[in-house]
Amino acid sequence: MENLTILGAFFTALIISLVSIPSIVAVAKQKELCEKGGGRRLHEGVIPTLGGCAIFAGLTISMLLFCKGVVGSEFVFGLAAAVIMLFFIGIKDDILLIAPLTKLFGQIFAATLLVVFGDVRITSLGGIFGFYELPYLLSLLLSVFLIITCINAYNLIDGVDGLAGLLSVTAVGVFSVWFYLEGVYSVAVVGVSFIGSVLGFLRYNMFSKKNKIFMGDTGSMIVGLICATMALRFMQYNAMEEVSDYLNPIQYAPFVALTFMIVPLYDVVRVMFIRYILHRPIMQPDNHHIHYRLKSLGFTHKQIDFWLVTFNALFAVFSWWISQHLSFLRLVLVEFLVLMFFFHIPQAIITKRKEKQRGENK
Repeated sequence: MENLTILGAFFTALIISLVSIPSIVAVAKQKELCEKGGGRRLHEGVIPTLGGCAIFAGLTISMLLFCKGVVGSEFVFGLAAAVIMLFFIGIKDDILLIAPLTKLFGQIFAATLLVVFGDVRITSLGGIFGFYELPYLLSLLLSVFLIITCINAYNLIDGVDGLAGLLSVTAVGVFSVWFYLEGVYSVAVVGVSFIGSVLGFLRYNMFSKKNKIFMGDTGSMIVGLICATMALRFMQYNAMEEVSDYLNPIQYAPFVALTFMIVPLYDVVRVMFIRYILHRPIMQPDNHHIHYRLKSLGFTHKQIDFWLVTFNALFAVFSWWISQHLSFLRLVLVEFLVLMFFFHIPQAIITKRKEKQRGENK
């Protein structure tokens, strides 16, 4: 029965997304709700930006239908409220644009809905620095902060066809398999509903010329919210004394959970730090993101997707493995050095090329 529920949720979300996008594209073009290429945009032509509507429809309809009656699905109502909140914020921003501060307040409100009414939060640090159970208020604040960080990380990494979608599908896919094996079918249903809706979107975003579409802020914020939700539930279940008869609790689970989303999370922290060092406004757009660097080196969109998604997956597996063998401080040090090396390579090549060009011009 559980397998049928999982399959039903996936294919319902996938079909809704696939069927709805051509109509969304037609309306967006008719009403001129599109994004023009050029400048910082890494595309050409005029592309509709309302793909998030299809992701929203597939996700919400599927998870609400198939989570009904599933044990432990109470959190889905808080999640649905947060998704709907972000949908209206995102759709307004995609159509009319809203002030960054207004968007941030909306994100905080949506995150609070999920944490308070869905009880989706960090309950324990899993032994990191010797800390385990967290006081409720601290748990609430850390959870809201993590959700907002994930929302904006995926929003900012969404600059190349398929990148945010593929990174999120990879992360949510791993979480969903883990929850399925654990018998936590309510979370697994949410995961496969999300995967189905995003795969339907990617079909048009990456492989269609006639109905090509972007997910926009509507889609990228929902993507970040679902990734954060899956990570927080992963942390919660690993904090329990008995997880299951099949799998052992993951050591340093809060840290390991974040590694499944490491490319967007590390990239946003790195870019904010660069802006601070250069004395530029933290929220001001620029070309320091990793996908812009790879694009300037001549990588195509699909090549950028391949390298970043592959690195994210390998890094997560590597982190999961070494977390069982190293102390937390050594774990952080090793992974930080790996991230520094990987993210520094494109900039080092760009700098070398510029120095060579200056030498030739002299």
